[in-house]
Amino acid sequence: MSHPHSGGRLVLFGYAAAVIAFSLWLSAPSGAEPSGPAAPALIPLGPQESAPREPLYPQWWGPAPEIPAQIPCKEPGSCLKCHEQHATMDPSHAFSCKQCHGGNPVADDREQAHDGLIADPGGFDSVERTCGKCHPEEARRVKRSSMALAPRMINHARFAFHGQENPASRHATVALESLRQIPHPSESSNLGDDLLRRSCLRCHLHTKGSARWGEHRGLGCSACHSPFPNSQDGKPRPHAIVRSAGMTSCLKCHNSNHVGADFVGLFEKDFDRGFRSPFVNGKQTPRIYGAEHHRLASDIHFRAGMSCVDCHTLDEIHGTGELPQSPYSGVKVTCEGCHVKGDHPAVMKGHDGALVLIRGADRRIPLWKGDSAPHSVQAHRDRLRCSACHALWSFQDYGLHLMLEERADYWKWATTATQNDPQAQAILEQNVGTEVDALPPQTGAMPAKPVNEWTLPRTKDWLSGESRPGAWFRGYTTRRWERPPLGIDHKGKIAVMRPMYQYVVSHVDAQDNLLLDREIPTMGSGKPALVWNPYGPHTISRMGRQCHECHGDPKAVGLGEGFRSQKKPGFKPIWAPEEKIPGRHFRWDALVDEEGNPLQFSTHPSAGPLDAATMKRLLNPPDAHRALWHKYLKGDKTDP
Repeated sequence: MSHPHSGGRLVLFGYAAAVIAFSLWLSAPSGAEPSGPAAPALIPLGPQESAPREPLYPQWWGPAPEIPAQIPCKEPGSCLKCHEQHATMDPSHAFSCKQCHGGNPVADDREQAHDGLIADPGGFDSVERTCGKCHPEEARRVKRSSMALAPRMINHARFAFHGQENPASRHATVALESLRQIPHPSESSNLGDDLLRRSCLRCHLHTKGSARWGEHRGLGCSACHSPFPNSQDGKPRPHAIVRSAGMTSCLKCHNSNHVGADFVGLFEKDFDRGFRSPFVNGKQTPRIYGAEHHRLASDIHFRAGMSCVDCHTLDEIHGTGELPQSPYSGVKVTCEGCHVKGDHPAVMKGHDGALVLIRGADRRIPLWKGDSAPHSVQAHRDRLRCSACHALWSFQDYGLHLMLEERADYWKWATTATQNDPQAQAILEQNVGTEVDALPPQTGAMPAKPVNEWTLPRTKDWLSGESRPGAWFRGYTTRRWERPPLGIDHKGKIAVMRPMYQYVVSHVDAQDNLLLDREIPTMGSGKPALVWNPYGPHTISRMGRQCHECHGDPKAVGLGEGFRSQKKPGFKPIWAPEEKIPGRHFRWDALVDEEGNPLQFSTHPSAGPLDAATMKRLLNPPDAHRALWHKYLKGDKTDP
């Protein structure tokens, strides 16, 4: 399920060299040493000797949170006998321990002291008695927010799995007024519900989520307002509540080739070990967020020192107090709000009339210039999302293969142990081990646990906490990032399109019964779940795409990678059609055919591929376009 992708071949060659070297060492006579310089330690070392992580991934993405000098907490009682490190707090929250954490601070017995304990005061089960005492409106709004309820993820995925006839918000992580909780598998025969509950929904605010390096965080309010760095011990730094923990808190959830990771330039490497960097200084490379990453160009706003909250307002983060009902993104931020109109809530006019960011003195905002060659085209101004031109790259993960495996068949998955499901990763590490992830069993490497002691997989439901038989394993057909394809969003604007729910589902039970074999679900609309959705890549650059990257480019219009001759009409694709899925014959990267007929679809109502007329204009640039392009090449390269 994994094939070479952009940037993967050099890594593969490096891995092959390491494996060949190790094989030669294994084949040497007993006691023999490899000749030449001292041989590197090819076998990865244990966790206590792991490679340093900070040089590859920072403790904090962007500036560390601003934390005032701490002062002693009031009336700590006997709590400090065990929690001396928590004796101080930021000045705004240095209350008595009991005020936030409950319990009995005068008891000497641990069990009595913890009677009624609130371990994380930010959790929604207790927020009205803790954070909500001082911040009642914020507590009310965030419990009704998208980050707490995840309605779009849930309902779009359920629609793609034929769990409902449209993607309107009907279900959420918890039942709240008109929203019902996503059905329990005992009430639903739809595998999409089980996939969501056990594999996808670890990042809502009702759960602490994964405990992997980089993903430690608190519950509810604490998820964003307790400063958890990218630390291995998973503890906050320090005992404090901050106004904003910055981008580091955002990336606790917004990683793994989802919006946010691209902002700082992270692209998750393919799962197969052949695409991984095999060793760093003789040791296995570190994996933040459960994966290794290609380090690509980050967003210009990140490079300018901005963070997520510079654009995304509290109405988006905390919610407005209204239940999120729209099937579309709740993001209200536009590029024009800062760079054209100046009406974004984070923007103000400086003393000289220039637009500046409210957060930070003298952070001047460059203004859109309508006299540059690309901006002078009326069709660009009327129809293009800014990111359609200014996104350097976008996630293009084609063919999401999902398998619900109820057997203890772990050798099969050992080579894809970085597949970024924390529960699947834990099962493989406990049974196969991390060394076998780097070395195939034919070399004689021993698994962490003898094969005859392997137990059937069980994974927990992120909503109920119960465990059920089986684990969801995954892989992709191929993963790419360059030259994003274009389509139409729900507002009729030309936008970057991204493959989102190209599901291929298999299911094998513990008795080796094949219940599903490479099946593409049928969506609630009756169309196959080969889904592309409009996407706003967070990879913005100062310079936009060059004209020929859209005009005359088959991939830009959604035909996929290939060639198209002006003299001999007809498109010649590079990618071969998918032929391993029963009853299907299609190309993963083809959103539309040459006549403009959709081949894949969107879960966003009214969104989809470019219309036939727009495709024709883009594929056959007129003389006026050539003249404008010539003018641009001659020197009119005025930046926006």
